[in-house]
Amino acid sequence: MRMNSPIGKAILSLVREGNYAHPGEEEAIELVFASVSEDPSRLILDVGCGRGGTADYVRRHGWGRVTAVDIDNETLSFAAKEYPKVRFIREDVMKIGALWHSAFDLIYLFNSFYAFPDQDEALRQIGRTARQGATLLVFDYTDVEGAFRQWANSDQAFWAPIDLRGFSGRLEDTGWDLESTTDITDRYRLWYRQLVARFQSKKSEIVGGFGEEWYDYAYTTYTDLLRLIENNVVGGVIIKARRAPDKSRIKRFNP
Repeated sequence: MRMNSPIGKAILSLVREGNYAHPGEEEAIELVFASVSEDPSRLILDVGCGRGGTADYVRRHGWGRVTAVDIDNETLSFAAKEYPKVRFIREDVMKIGALWHSAFDLIYLFNSFYAFPDQDEALRQIGRTARQGATLLVFDYTDVEGAFRQWANSDQAFWAPIDLRGFSGRLEDTGWDLESTTDITDRYRLWYRQLVARFQSKKSEIVGGFGEEWYDYAYTTYTDLLRLIENNVVGGVIIKARRAPDKSRIKRFNP
């Protein structure tokens, strides 16, 4: 069982009452895009789009033309049927630099960066898809004091929440200039309290649709995550960066 599986995402959609795999749903999208002007001609890339609700919301609100990528075929098939005006493509973030070159004006990630096995290479690959001066928006978990590994359970072993200490250097090494970081841990705390309460109120629907075992797994997953947030182990952040004008600054990756 995994919450980032098609069934896990379907359960989250039921609980969140929308096809969003990130906390805060539409409120979070508005928060991330607060400084982005409407521009229907802007070319936007959604990395780790899941069931497509965020990509469609961005499109409908006039921020630009959205292309969305995810690695899961079943999830993408659902998204493509649900939101036909968004272009959905199956691709691994570690390979997207070969698919597009200097194509996008804005790239965003909602709670997907923490799950990438090689985050620096992901930043390089995303950078190759970006036009010079393009904007990168990352909405994700943070490792507040660098203690996440001491608290993480077995299901969280692959997680890599962002440690903001030194992150600006990681961005610079991969071709990005950090513009701002906005701590939103208080909002994460509120959103996950609300999510856990929704799981409780929707238990019968979840059990009826997916079974008792899935309910127990999903509920435990998010109560454990809320515990980490309440104990100031995990937080939330919005990171804004700009594609560096001098691409020669990017350090070459030696496999």
